[in-house]
Amino acid sequence: MKRTVEKAAVVGLRTSEGGRNMVRLQGTFVVIVTPFNDDDGVDFDGLSRNLEWYLENGVHGIIALGSTGEFASLTEGERQAVGQHVMRHVGQRVPVVLGTAAETTRKSIEYTQFAADIGASGVLIIPPWYFNPSQDEMIHHFQTIADNTTTPIMIYNNPGTSGVDLSLESVSTLAKHQFIQYIKESTGDIRRIRDIKRACGDSVVTFCGADDLALESFQVGAEGWVSVIANIFPKLASQLFEAAVVEKDVVTAASIYNRLLPMCEELEYSGKLVQVAKYFLARQGFCRDTVREPRLGLDQDHCRRLDRIFAAVKG
Repeated sequence: MKRTVEKAAVVGLRTSEGGRNMVRLQGTFVVIVTPFNDDDGVDFDGLSRNLEWYLENGVHGIIALGSTGEFASLTEGERQAVGQHVMRHVGQRVPVVLGTAAETTRKSIEYTQFAADIGASGVLIIPPWYFNPSQDEMIHHFQTIADNTTTPIMIYNNPGTSGVDLSLESVSTLAKHQFIQYIKESTGDIRRIRDIKRACGDSVVTFCGADDLALESFQVGAEGWVSVIANIFPKLASQLFEAAVVEKDVVTAASIYNRLLPMCEELEYSGKLVQVAKYFLARQGFCRDTVREPRLGLDQDHCRRLDRIFAAVKG
């Protein structure tokens, strides 16, 4: 497929906000794994190999320290070290978003300020995931973080992970804050993306957060994709966005999407998305497939099924 736009046009335009140059984030952003050595420490060499693989295959942005990156299984020092390593390796080649979620507002502010200090283009924040905050508490949480930063915030709405669903009314309220500019929408309800676009217009940019709804999300207004499958097929995942959103080539987009969909469904519904992503990265020699306990590795039957799906996608 011929690319008809330059990379800079895909990831967005630089705008001035409060005297600060900012990038409007758009495109396929791979949400990366955190590789581990056999001794359970972070494998920074493997992380570098993974990053280069994503970049060489055309991803439009990088998201580190998300759920796929096992952020909740990392120490504070490891989170900082991973963020710094990613920023140094990627440089200015594509925007980098860092996960800065925490159970308390104060701690999330600290993580967000650290991300800003090392040059992140944005931060990704899921609501506190243990005590089921109310809508008012979530609004207070995000607004307070936004009041303490000038780095754009991407709200992460995933009721399956956090146990709470940020309502459309709450999103509309938060979108009025100048630094709450994005939402990763992972409810699995395609109507939510449509309704956010209708309610908020251009005040918030929606990213698809469900791999098996990527094309549908683009068709109802999503401008980006937080993509797990881009760990496995970064070029195809990036080409899907470009065909669907940039070039408006419905036929090509549908063809790519139908190739990817069986693996997207495996990632979404197996409950093993981290293990699946690492399995394929390990198969290609980029990093080990080690995960942190209590996660367990994949059994042989699962691996054989994945190999069949992989072969079908590759054609």
